[in-house]
Amino acid sequence: MNKKEIEKFKKILMEKRDDLMNIVRAQKRSDMLDVEIGDEIDSASQTVEKEMLFEVTDNEKLMLDSIEAALRRIEKGSFGQCESCRKIISEARMKALPWVRYCIDCQSKAEKS
Repeated sequence: MNKKEIEKFKKILMEKRDDLMNIVRAQKRSDMLDVEIGDEIDSASQTVEKEMLFEVTDNEKLMLDSIEAALRRIEKGSFGQCESCRKIISEARMKALPWVRYCIDCQSKAEKS
């Protein structure tokens, strides 16, 4: 992968990271402003809604970790290389998921284990 392509991926990753961080920050602000008002039914529905939002936030945090790891791989010079077999990850896979750590073969093996 040439320097221009790597810079393009770095920009994509940084934009995705910023978007996710904004979502997480907005959720934290919303949680801080949330006031528990209403009857038991309202309270129960708020609890379910909060649980769903925490799950989304947890998924976003995992995505942030993956993006940060990809940015570190760019800095180390190993971006685009499978962490398991050390082969180059296909361009199509990198374009679809620029934060991936493994080539499709190694990912499939890991999922079967």
